[in-house]
Amino acid sequence: MSESEQVEPWWRELGPKWEPSTAHKPPVVTIDIHSHVQVPRAAELAKPHFRPEFDPRMQVQPEESTRYNRELRTSIADKFTDVDSRIADMDLQGVDMQVLSIVPPQYHYWLDAQVGPQACRIQNDDIAAMVASRPDRFVGMANLPMDHPEAAAEELRRAHEELGFNGFQLGADVNSGDLDDPRFDPVWETASELGLLAILHPHGWTEPRRMDDYYLINLVCMPLASTVAVSRMILGGVFERFSDLQLLVVHGGGYLPFYFARTDHGYRVRPEARRHISKPPSEYLHQLYFDTTVFRPEDVEYLVREFGADRVLMGTDYPFDMGPTDPLGFLADARLTERQRNLVVGENAARLLRIDTERKSQ
Repeated sequence: MSESEQVEPWWRELGPKWEPSTAHKPPVVTIDIHSHVQVPRAAELAKPHFRPEFDPRMQVQPEESTRYNRELRTSIADKFTDVDSRIADMDLQGVDMQVLSIVPPQYHYWLDAQVGPQACRIQNDDIAAMVASRPDRFVGMANLPMDHPEAAAEELRRAHEELGFNGFQLGADVNSGDLDDPRFDPVWETASELGLLAILHPHGWTEPRRMDDYYLINLVCMPLASTVAVSRMILGGVFERFSDLQLLVVHGGGYLPFYFARTDHGYRVRPEARRHISKPPSEYLHQLYFDTTVFRPEDVEYLVREFGADRVLMGTDYPFDMGPTDPLGFLADARLTERQRNLVVGENAARLLRIDTERKSQ
């Protein structure tokens, strides 16, 4: 590595550090709904098929961010794949169980109809193997070939019936295509039929003009991508057609949960906003779930107050640096009742993902 490519030594001090939690362990099984793994076998399969134009998110990221991300991810590489390394950090955090989802760069939605389903099958099988190695500590979420909805629905059913997964993760767009497109209905229909949880996790922003500095491509665009995706799903009638669809949106749901009154106003005064739905947008929003990766205890308090403690779940974004490394300590600063806290730190995730916490805690 040349001198110009080296990251300044003090930058290394900014990376995430997992230390003993400052909070007392709650009396329930604690579950992190938002963590990530990598599957190298699938990445190798996909690599020959990739072209830069397939990922517009990376085309505007400044060299400063690219260099730092490369350094950071090298330093924590084992945490994406190594069971013992993850469990050591979980023990420090006071996290009993992690929900394992693929890292968004490995959605691989740009793969064709033959390779895409094959890559997802490998990912899901390898995640299932991680879970099987420590079923007391891990729960798996499927990745799906979303650009091929029929194949995605088929893989979702397989992951549920054969691997025991009770949910899947998806991006906030599919190759820049929006999730309100009716072509995705087979996925929503299958998830609704089987009662599976969908976790919406963005992979950056596909319209990156003006977002090329200051790491705005993540700081602003991650929650922005979720805001646009959820707004389109609501206004496009996805939840009107599939009222039983269970969707959790990471990063506290993006910006929409904190500013939905404007969308409701638009529903009252604009015909465009009424085309596919029969009630104010916020009524659909209140059917969704949100994680606690919001960085202010007051924002967790707001989510609980506005949407109910049964719709807020603890998440960390492990092992990335854009999440809390002491989630229980963070939530201890939120003014919640003991009952609300128990729901948030574990009971909601156990209910949605059908985790037998009595068996897990033995």
